[in-house]
Amino acid sequence: MLKIAISPCPNDVFIFAGLILGHVQMNDSDLHFDYFDIETLNEKSLLFDYDLMKISYANYPRCSSNYSLLPSGGALGRGVGPLLLTGGASWNPENEVMVPGRYTTANFLLDFWVQRSLKKKFVPFNSLYDVLKENSDAQGVVIHEKRFTYAADGLNLIQDLGAYWEEKTGCPIPLGCVIAKKHLDGTALNESIKQSLAWAYKNKEEVLDLCSRYASDMTPDVMQSHIDLYVNEFSMELGPSGESAVNFFFDQVEAKTTSA
Repeated sequence: MLKIAISPCPNDVFIFAGLILGHVQMNDSDLHFDYFDIETLNEKSLLFDYDLMKISYANYPRCSSNYSLLPSGGALGRGVGPLLLTGGASWNPENEVMVPGRYTTANFLLDFWVQRSLKKKFVPFNSLYDVLKENSDAQGVVIHEKRFTYAADGLNLIQDLGAYWEEKTGCPIPLGCVIAKKHLDGTALNESIKQSLAWAYKNKEEVLDLCSRYASDMTPDVMQSHIDLYVNEFSMELGPSGESAVNFFFDQVEAKTTSA
């Protein structure tokens, strides 16, 4: 049996739908799926419990000795970055900032933008958003589908952290990646992920029904927008431009770690 851990977000469920529903095989093995928020996935990558995982690109250097990075199944693109929001009217760098995980790409991009120390509180992203809506003094970094709903929920944009990254580097934003234990055949696993995504594109009605089971708090329009934004050509295969962007990102993560 292969143990797989991904998030319940629509983009992950969409990509892995063919495997989840049994329409695509992987290593001729039975598959067991578990679903966690992104920071829990990052932490579990250090425990070596799962054969295949979705994690933050910013977290990969911490687990790279045990896991290989696969070129398919990830989230990388333009206009997909995390947003720094507030329930009030303006940004106060002296106040606490909520972040959806210490080892998330969102946290790295916040530091990349602000270039100073901040008083941070690490909060699961769904809980974080609720605090923002309920407290006019709150400020925090949101990810995923919240970019489609924050304005309607009365929140204000301080900075699109992904747009800042793109402006300063010219590169697409590496958000999440798929990793596999190094002793496994990464090429074969990657091919199964590509087949799963290809199957999803051909069977959207069935896949969207599956996604909705894990995203019951989303409207169909928001769920579809989430998939349209975060599942793209880089999800099928990084390719040379994607690999270049990822390698550049890892260089920046290493530089930050070295200087810390």
